Amino acid sequence: MTKIKTLETILYRFPLPEPVEAAAAGVMSEFELVMVRLRNTDGVEGSGYTALMVNQGAAVAKIIENVCADIVKVADPRKIEWIWSQMWKTHHYAGRGAPFSFAIAAVDTALWDLRGNTLEEPLWRLLGGYNPTVRAYAGNIDLNFPVDKLLEGASKSLEAGFRSIKMRLGKPTLREDIARVAAMREHLGPDVELMTDANEAWRPDQALRALRALRDFDLVWVEEPIQPYNFSGYAHLRANGGIPLSAGENLHTIAEFAALISAGGVDFPEPDLTTCGGITPWIKIAHLADAHGLPITSHGAHDIHVHLLAAVPNNAYLEVHGFGLDPYIEHSIEIREGFATAPDRPGHGMIFDWEGLEAFRVN
Repeated sequence: MTKIKTLETILYRFPLPEPVEAAAAGVMSEFELVMVRLRNTDGVEGSGYTALMVNQGAAVAKIIENVCADIVKVADPRKIEWIWSQMWKTHHYAGRGAPFSFAIAAVDTALWDLRGNTLEEPLWRLLGGYNPTVRAYAGNIDLNFPVDKLLEGASKSLEAGFRSIKMRLGKPTLREDIARVAAMREHLGPDVELMTDANEAWRPDQALRALRALRDFDLVWVEEPIQPYNFSGYAHLRANGGIPLSAGENLHTIAEFAALISAGGVDFPEPDLTTCGGITPWIKIAHLADAHGLPITSHGAHDIHVHLLAAVPNNAYLEVHGFGLDPYIEHSIEIREGFATAPDRPGHGMIFDWEGLEAFRVN
């Protein structure tokens, strides 16, 4: 039986081209990435990662090294569900949810990539094979940009092939947010889809007022208007706000998504494989949403999420995130007429420039 021969955990820190701001995180100028590289006894490799804010990656890397590695090395790497459950059960008391979900995510993704590389199949076909072409939107992070720069960024997204664009909310006053959305809608015209993301900027009462004030701008959704675990608050806003809601990037377990969906609190569930425990639970969340008649979208890690969305029938949108790895991979995702296509390369298809990445290695 083939087994895992080596498991390497690497922490990187990348600078952003320019500082960007979102309400929950503040101004960001760097981000960290924890990478897991696997090689089996047949010499086949697999890789997976999770992305974090600065100074958070070292703790996640230690969890992988101290908890996950020993489980993975003695297991049959084809038994991904079994490995996932062992990692979860063995340390659920102290580690349920984040940051443990971040750690499992990198390992789980590497195992799926290894399987795809072994079988010479892309992930989207291994996971269900619905349709490789997925609608995509530009997940711009721009709260700190003045209006002219905000609109300039939207124009660049249109030139890059997007037909759906997201902007950030969460200015000190609602009047400022409304003015920025009005300028963006006028700039885009009626035929380009517009999403907004508040990044938990408001209390429920403020969020309801904002939703009602934003009704006239034909928004696809308002994302994360309030804190992520206020499921009853989401249900209240969804019932009374008049605009669809997206949420889930800050949920870390299937159970949390079940609670949000059961509460009637979301129109577009938005799991992020790097925060919810990897590909294995992401697919389950997508099927859970489908069982409730809901479309699924994604957050971050677009080069991998394109496969997951392409695997399920209820896919809605791929977020092409502001934090990309384009400079460090051979094939960047391409957007054509508003759509992205999952590649046919084996596994997740990301071919990393490992030598180039060394300049950003922390450990």
